Amino acid sequence: MESSREFNFNAAFLELSRNKFVASPSVEELDSLKKSEIVKVAKYYGIEFQPLMRKDEIKRYVLEYLVDESILPITVLETAITVPTDNTFELKRLEIEMNKEIRLKEMEREREREERERKMQKEKEEREMQMQKEKEEREMQMQREKEAREHEFRLKQLELGVIKASDPKIGLDTGGFDVSKHVKICPPNFRRIMWRNSLTISKSWVSN
Repeated sequence: MESSREFNFNAAFLELSRNKFVASPSVEELDSLKKSEIVKVAKYYGIEFQPLMRKDEIKRYVLEYLVDESILPITVLETAITVPTDNTFELKRLEIEMNKEIRLKEMEREREREERERKMQKEKEEREMQMQKEKEEREMQMQREKEAREHEFRLKQLELGVIKASDPKIGLDTGGFDVSKHVKICPPNFRRIMWRNSLTISKSWVSN
């Protein structure tokens, strides 16, 4: 069992010994390795790490180890890419962009709504103005027709007046007795007075 583990370690060592990074460690060579290769490098140097770690996190551990062992200069840590612990920044950026897009769409919808309202209001005002204009025109037409009828009626009256003045049969005075001008309203005892007068006249004739 021990010989099997030793064989596996030696095989991994031989494989790594042929690796350019092990032969000449550098940040450039480490960046070119796959995660599986970086894992082997970390195991080769006895670096502890969690299997679920990301590639960049394991690479950072390897660089820190090599700096501590003076295999690489400390400046490599300054130039190395800092590994984010999570995706908070990226998520925040996406959230900001998404909110910006939503606001732009809302502004566009609001602009379209206001444009529709302005258009509807303008059409309403135009309809009201047209209706008012038609109403005024109808009233003016009715007034003109009324004035025309009144003018025609006055002309008829004037025409009839001229005819009466020029016709000798109309308004002719015969010089006769006009009963209507001399009729008086009879008193209520008119018949009794007339009856008494008739009796007096009859008696005078008899006595004679």
